[in-house]
Amino acid sequence: MFLNRSVLQKASPTSVEEVLTLLTDLFAATGMQGVTVALSGATPSGAGPKGASFCVTLPVVELEALFHRAVETAAGEQGIQVSRSQLRFTQEVPDRLTLAMEADARAFLGAVTVRVSGALVLHADGTLRFDGLQLDTGSGMFAGMAGAVLRPKLARLGEQVIDLRRASPGLGLRVTGLRATAQNVEWMLEVV
Repeated sequence: MFLNRSVLQKASPTSVEEVLTLLTDLFAATGMQGVTVALSGATPSGAGPKGASFCVTLPVVELEALFHRAVETAAGEQGIQVSRSQLRFTQEVPDRLTLAMEADARAFLGAVTVRVSGALVLHADGTLRFDGLQLDTGSGMFAGMAGAVLRPKLARLGEQVIDLRRASPGLGLRVTGLRATAQNVEWMLEVV
């Protein structure tokens, strides 16, 4: 997962402000710029953070840069250079973001455009999972080689569960909503 848990405090947050700081630090550690974390629903005074809700706004341009770095790193391990990548989100129904990823790659054998489509889905248990990931590498020898390398990685990605309830000891975060616009992806979170 792209979140770096090593930046998290060891003790459980005891206030809404501490949760806000924890979330801000967690997303700041990704290197993304412009991520905002806002309190969207508070708990009664003195009740601690349980039940508080937050909205994390992730700029699509920053998610795209994170995607490009990940693709570049993975391709570089195979001696492949990535010249362009693109990531798009659309929202057709609540709690399901359709995604389209595309990357142009070149190696000594030739060039290929790789396309991945699928969805990021919010499940009733508050976890996020990738669903229906499909790979299109086109045809030809280089496309076949790219497909052979990428299909197992895509299968592993499809098996991953993004569960923020395990982000910090004693703090459970449940994703309660997803939204996408042309500029931002928003995660709505609740402390459980």
